[in-house]
Amino acid sequence: MRLILFGISAFSYWLCAPSAPDASCKVSAKILKNCEPVLEALRHLEGIFPFLPRPHHVSTTSHTKRPLSEAICHLMVRMPKGKDFCRVESGVFASCPELCFVQLVQSLPFHELVRAGNVLCGRFYLDAGKGGELGRREPLTSKRRIEAFLRANPGIKGVKEARRALPWVTEGAASPPEAFLAMVFGLPYRYGGFQLSDLAVNRRLRPSHKAQQIARRTTLVPDILFADARLAIEYDSTAEHTSSSQLTRDAQKRLALEADGYKVVTVTAGQIGDSGEMRRIAEQCYRRRGKRFRPQSKEFANRQAHLFRMGWSLEDYCLKEQPR
Repeated sequence: MRLILFGISAFSYWLCAPSAPDASCKVSAKILKNCEPVLEALRHLEGIFPFLPRPHHVSTTSHTKRPLSEAICHLMVRMPKGKDFCRVESGVFASCPELCFVQLVQSLPFHELVRAGNVLCGRFYLDAGKGGELGRREPLTSKRRIEAFLRANPGIKGVKEARRALPWVTEGAASPPEAFLAMVFGLPYRYGGFQLSDLAVNRRLRPSHKAQQIARRTTLVPDILFADARLAIEYDSTAEHTSSSQLTRDAQKRLALEADGYKVVTVTAGQIGDSGEMRRIAEQCYRRRGKRFRPQSKEFANRQAHLFRMGWSLEDYCLKEQPR
């Protein structure tokens, strides 16, 4: 009795996983042999991972003879070549993050696919046991590893679309808002972004001696950095920054960056979903580069409206109110 989480269900698992399984947990596509989802296995899955939204998406290598309303079965015809599945619990496996990204093409439109890539390459997870509270972890994968998977498995369904989205995935986001901001500012005009190049998320800087004294630390890590424009964007959420010590550290970081000639712009939870507010920040960056903001794509307005309708929240992928 085995279940292999596919695509959107695998992503929901990885979104809430505090770390990636080690190499000993990785297995090949042989586990798919004679793997047909049954009700008993689905009940087992719901018991150990109650945060996974339903219906569950699972992999199979044959057309199921007993369709189940609790599951959506995905027939896998071409198998990945390596050990691209992970044992995550007794009797439960998940597509590895690289394969998961490709499989998501079948469920998610372009913007959501890029956002999912930002999560898989990010440094955060949602703690399902604490109502989706934010936690920190090492990235599950990287753009380099996803690209290597795409090259090694050109015949798998979804590779073409995954390759189109991968260049716009950003590594290193430490929260869902950062993952969204990277898209807003980094995506090209044709996808509704502000097409700002040289964007880095959580890049570690070594400040001047004066700035180090102000910050009381030897390195600074802006949330979003445009190094050539000397512009840093800091996301400030009262839900995430509640202690006085954290507020003090944030203030010291802003003052230290300003001492080194950076323009620091703070984005609040109320501003992040406002395209007008984000445009004003983007225009500041263009001006600091000696350029003007001139979107050349006819699709810019429509695509940007779609991007902001999507927003930064990932709550659809994780059940906060878990069934008892």
